[in-house]
Amino acid sequence: MNLSDQTNLASNVTPNGGTEMDIPFDKLHISSKNTRTKPHTQQDIECRAASIKAYGILNRLQVIIEPVPGSDKEYGIVAGGGRYLSLELLVNKGVLPTDFPVKCDVRPVDEAIAISLAENTNRAPLHEADEFVAFKAMADEGKAIETIAEHFGINVRTVQQRLRLGGLHPQLIDLYRNGKLDAEQVRAFCRTSDQERQLQVWNSLTQYERSAWYIRNKLARETLDTSDPMVKFVGLDLYREAGGVVTTDLFSQGDEGIVEDVALLHQLAVDKLRGIANEIVASEGWSWSDITESLNHRHRSEFDEATAESRAPTEQEQVQLDKLTAERESLIEKRDSLQETLDQMLGEQDDCAGQEEGATEGSSTDALQQQVDEVEARIETVESAIDTLRASFVTYADNVRAVGGVIVALDGRGGVEVVRGLIRRVQAEPEESSAQPAVGSTPSSGLAAASSMSRSTSSAEATPAKKGRPEVSERLANQLSAHRTAVMQVLMMNRPDVAMAATVQRLLEAVSRRHRYSDNDALKISGRSSLDSLHDKASDLNGMRASVEIKARIDAWRARIPAKGADELGWLLSLDSAELHELFALCVALSLDATTGDASRMTGTELAGALQVDVADYWEATEMSYFSAVPKDAIIAAVEDACGPGSGMPMIKMKKGDAAKYAEQKLAGTRWLPAMLRTQAVAAPLEAVAKESLPEAAPQIAETADAADVIAVDAYAALESVGSSTGEPLDAVLANDAAAASVAVTAVDTE
Repeated sequence: MNLSDQTNLASNVTPNGGTEMDIPFDKLHISSKNTRTKPHTQQDIECRAASIKAYGILNRLQVIIEPVPGSDKEYGIVAGGGRYLSLELLVNKGVLPTDFPVKCDVRPVDEAIAISLAENTNRAPLHEADEFVAFKAMADEGKAIETIAEHFGINVRTVQQRLRLGGLHPQLIDLYRNGKLDAEQVRAFCRTSDQERQLQVWNSLTQYERSAWYIRNKLARETLDTSDPMVKFVGLDLYREAGGVVTTDLFSQGDEGIVEDVALLHQLAVDKLRGIANEIVASEGWSWSDITESLNHRHRSEFDEATAESRAPTEQEQVQLDKLTAERESLIEKRDSLQETLDQMLGEQDDCAGQEEGATEGSSTDALQQQVDEVEARIETVESAIDTLRASFVTYADNVRAVGGVIVALDGRGGVEVVRGLIRRVQAEPEESSAQPAVGSTPSSGLAAASSMSRSTSSAEATPAKKGRPEVSERLANQLSAHRTAVMQVLMMNRPDVAMAATVQRLLEAVSRRHRYSDNDALKISGRSSLDSLHDKASDLNGMRASVEIKARIDAWRARIPAKGADELGWLLSLDSAELHELFALCVALSLDATTGDASRMTGTELAGALQVDVADYWEATEMSYFSAVPKDAIIAAVEDACGPGSGMPMIKMKKGDAAKYAEQKLAGTRWLPAMLRTQAVAAPLEAVAKESLPEAAPQIAETADAADVIAVDAYAALESVGSSTGEPLDAVLANDAAAASVAVTAVDTE
C-alpha cells in the first residue's frame, strides 16, 4: 500500500462514541495521560516504521483534544505512542511530509486513561511459532527474502532464520507453540532441513537427552562444522567445487555451517597433502615423502632427524623479512581492534534478546565480520610468506636428501606441519643393543582414521571407585600426568630462574652428601627429551597449546644450532647471557618428566608449585579428554564439584555416554580440573632450596669456574634435547655458583 493513498476523510462518529479524523502529523503529540511510560526501543521504532512505510497505519491512534501552549500541537495521543514515534522517524527522514494525515479516533478526555490502559493490556502477543509459519507462508507465496526484510525492518539473515524455523516438522512447531519445546531446542533442530529426520531424532530421545546441545550433536554425527581444522585446510570453495554440500548454520555468527560429505572432505585433504608433499620433493630433491592427518610422535621416533645447515639471510632477504614481519604485526593489531568492536556490537545485540534486530545494525555487524575475515586471510598469507622465506635459510646436504624424506601432516589448526630430514633407521648393530629398537615402518598415509586420530580419550578423577577397582587406570593416569608435565615444561622454559634452582637441587647431593633416589625426581638431568614419551602417553597433546608452544621454541633454537657438533661449545659461549639462560631453561624443561601410572603417587609437586602451574590454562575436561574414561559416579561428582550440590541429579538416569556429554556441556568454561591435575601450594619457593643447602665454603670453591662458562658447558650437555645427536653429554648440569660448587666437590672426590 502506498502511503499517499491515505487521503483526508470526513470525520465520522464511531459506535463507541469517538470521532474518526485524519489529523496532520504536526498537530499530534504524546499525551501526559498515556499510561505507557516505558520507552520504546530504537529497534522497535525502526521495525514499525518499515511496516508503516510498506502497509500504512493498520490501527488508528487514540487521541484527545489536548493543546500544547505555545505550539500548533492540538491532539494528545493516549494510545499509539509507538506508531507516532515511527511516523516521526519517517518524517525526519523525509519519507513523509510534516502534515501527513494520520488516522485517529478522537476520544473524550475523561476516558483517556481508561482507553490507554485498555489498549496496552487487552492484547496478547503473537507466539513465535505463528510468526515463523507466517514468514514461511509469505515466502511460499513468492515474496522475496529481501522484500520481507525491508517491509519488517529486519535483516536478511533474520528472515532466513525464521524461514528455517518455519520449515520445522509441524509436530515440533506444535510442541513449541504449546510449551513442550523451548527456543534453543527448536533452533537445534534446524541443523537439518529433513523434517522426517528431525522427528525421528526427537522420538528417539529420552526425557534426559532432550537438551539443545544433545539434539544438535545427535543430528551432527555424520557431519563436520565448517570451523573444523580439516575444513579450514581444504577450504570451503574447493569443497563446494567438488560437489560438496554446506548447510548454513543460521544461528551462529560468521560463515559457520555444516559440511555434509565428510568422505569427500577427507579425500580432498589427502589430495591436497599429497600435492604439497610432491611439490616439496620435486623442488628440494628428497628421496621420499609421506602424508598423515596427525603426525604421531611414536611414528616420528622411528626416524633419525638429520641436522640442517643454516645460513644468514642476504641483505635483501632481511629487508623483505622485516617488511613482512612489520606487516603481520600491523595486521594483527588491526584484526584485534576490529574483533573487539565486533564483540561489543554482538554483545549489545545479545542484551536486546527478544527484540528484533534492525536491518542497519545487522548489516553493520556483517560488514565488520567480513573485514575481520579479510584481515585474517591476509595474516595467513603473510605468515605463509614468512615461513617460506625462513625455510629458504635452512638447507640439507645432498647426501642427506639422497636418503632422507619429508612427512607432511595437518597441524590441528587448519595448516600443515612439514618435517624434513627424516632418515629411516636400519637394524641396530649388536653392540648397540641398549639403544631403541629399530622400526622400519613409516607413518600411514591417508585420512581413513581421521576421527580416531584427532580425538583421543583421556583421563579420570582420583577418587575411590566401587568394587576395589581403581577409578584412574594406569593408562589414564599416564595420560593426565603427561598433560600436566607438558604444562610444567612450557612454564619452565620461560623461567630460567626456576630451571637453575631445580637443576642445582638435583645436583646438590655432591655437596650435601645426602643420597637421593633419582627415580622419584621429576627432573631427569640427562640431556634427553621426554617430549616423544609424553605424546606416546597422551596422543591428544598434538595441536594442544602447550605442545604448540614447546615445538615453536624448539624449532626456533634448532634452526640456530651449528651443523657440526664440534662447533657447539664455541657457539654456546658466544651467546649473550639472556639467550643462554633461555636455551638453558628449554633444555631443562625438556628433561622434565612427571608422568605416572599411579594417580595416588604424583611427582613434581614441588616444581609445579614453584612454576605456579594451572593446567586449566592449557586443558579442559571434555567427553573425549576425560569423562568417557571415568566411571559414571565420578562424572556426577565432577559436575557437583564444579556446579554445586544437586547439579548432577539429571545424570542419574542417563547412560554413561550421555552423562559424559552432559558433563562436558555443564563444565565448559568453568576451569574445573580433576584432583591429580590440581597444583598444591608449596611452603617455600624452590629457588630457595639451593641457597639454604649450600655450605659456607661453596662460594670459595665456585671461584674456580666462571658462571657464564659453566652455564655454557651445561647447555652443551643438554643440546641433544633440541636436536643435536653429536654432542657428548656431561654428567651434571652446571647452572650457577652452587652448581659449580657441586662439580668442584665431585672433581676433588674423583681425584
